[in-house]
Amino acid sequence: MDILIGIMQKKKNKGLNKHANSASHIQAMVTTRTALKGIEKMMRFGGPNCWNQSNSTSNWAVAIGVGVVTVSGLLYVLKRCKCKRKIDYPKDVIILHLIPRLKDTPNLSPFAVKLETYLRMTKLPYQVDYCFDMSPKHKTPWITYNGEVVSDSQFIIEYLNEKFNIDLSSHLTDEQRGVARAMRKMLEEDLLWALALSRWVYGYSDPSLRKVIPAPRFFVWRIKRMLEKYAYGQGMGRHTPSEVEHIAMGDLKALSDFLGKKKFLMGVNPCETDCAVFGMMSSFEKMPDGSFFTKVLKDKLFPNLDAYRERMKELYWPDWVIPGWEGPVMGLQPRRP
Repeated sequence: MDILIGIMQKKKNKGLNKHANSASHIQAMVTTRTALKGIEKMMRFGGPNCWNQSNSTSNWAVAIGVGVVTVSGLLYVLKRCKCKRKIDYPKDVIILHLIPRLKDTPNLSPFAVKLETYLRMTKLPYQVDYCFDMSPKHKTPWITYNGEVVSDSQFIIEYLNEKFNIDLSSHLTDEQRGVARAMRKMLEEDLLWALALSRWVYGYSDPSLRKVIPAPRFFVWRIKRMLEKYAYGQGMGRHTPSEVEHIAMGDLKALSDFLGKKKFLMGVNPCETDCAVFGMMSSFEKMPDGSFFTKVLKDKLFPNLDAYRERMKELYWPDWVIPGWEGPVMGLQPRRP
């Protein structure tokens, strides 16, 4: 039916979770599948977008009843499944917890791409754990290392730098480090909000969004509602779409002008900040057709940023696209490198 049902079915059939053989876990998966089908039924009757449609009272009564029961049941079951998910991770290996990847991108989150690119640049041993669990800070990605949990992509990088005595920016002067930090902050604290609004809020009614993000419409709607609230509190959400586009284009022009003809952000060699820049640039590829970020790509408005993105892919991501991909995979993946 959808990506989450596919995930639950794969877990049941392939035994990716070691608890899948227990009666309680199988029952939880069956209940979750039923709940998801109930949500789909609710969406057929109307769903969050149907206040302007002429539905009968009886249909709405059924829809609301099914929606309340199934959503409550789904949240309860997912919480129970999360509590049971206990894995003995290998020692001295970084466990990178991420939401599942898609066929043509390692992750929808620019911070997940940023962090895994860092791990590939440093060649630290790690294993990806595809899951929907959040960190204690309710964030993703996050890591576990020898029982220690660390949240937030930048704090994780700083933690690993100290733990393994790594400095990918050792070739930079103090002045260059300051510029690199300012560039990262511009992208992660400013451009990020424009990206998020363009994908989840402005693109919510775009039919192409379902192809870009194959998730149930109900969950996309929930993300949209939460993001509207957070973006308004942050400030970016108080602007009109055209004003947000104006801000984003200013950020992209500043980044493009600074990059110029350089191979990487700060010169001929990559630095730590390149992980963050690449993570943000990669998100352009997973936007609805009507997004101004899609227009930036199609019209090749910043060709040096396009070349930079492809250069980083070629250098660190030979598996960016997975041929013959059959759907999301859950659980612990083989060790890298």
